[in-house]
Amino acid sequence: MAERDTAAMREPVVYIVDDDPGLNASLAALFRSVGLKTELFQHPQAFLDLREINRPACVLLDVRLPGINGLDVLEQVNKLGWTMPVVMISGHADVVMAVRALHAGARDFLEKPVNDTILLQLIQHWIRWDAQNYACEQICDSIRAKLEMLTEREQSVLECMLRGLPNKLAAWELKLSVKAVEGHRINLLHKMGAQSPVDLVRMVGSCPKASHNPRVCGRARGGNRCATTRGCALVD
Repeated sequence: MAERDTAAMREPVVYIVDDDPGLNASLAALFRSVGLKTELFQHPQAFLDLREINRPACVLLDVRLPGINGLDVLEQVNKLGWTMPVVMISGHADVVMAVRALHAGARDFLEKPVNDTILLQLIQHWIRWDAQNYACEQICDSIRAKLEMLTEREQSVLECMLRGLPNKLAAWELKLSVKAVEGHRINLLHKMGAQSPVDLVRMVGSCPKASHNPRVCGRARGGNRCATTRGCALVD
């Protein structure tokens, strides 16, 4: 039962932040029609008071809200470090407002009344985008946790691997025997759950949280594609 509850908590959700209860109910019904969960907030502070968002999500945020402007809410979202996509809507939109919203980090800006088909396509797109990034973040967190369990010597050998050094050069640089380096490499593969040295380098190099770890050399090859709009190199 607990596992089911945890899985349910991680289902994608659309957070609707709008002070119009009628519109909120209508949007919730629309999203439910395609199997999307929703949470409704008439007051923006109630949304900002969420302690954490540990599931794939998208925010549908109205510009005009009681007590605070939607752009200010977006600024607070950025300060909280929340990375889920925000789509802003307004019944009084103009070009300047739309540009400000996009510059502030909104993914899209729609004018009310919103076409249901366009809105569904847009929200589903951003939910898929965030679900992929969420999966990537979970993998990166796991990789970082494994890195923290490595010994200092294993970290040094891993750094040499990320730099592409062969065993002989790594042994010379670390003042170890070649056999010792080979032993540490075997331990690294086992501890990190990698199938091969190439797999290990790809695993660490594809995850910013790992390759930017101060205990690991940041010169890993493979790029930092995790949690970007281009998708995650660790998730198919």
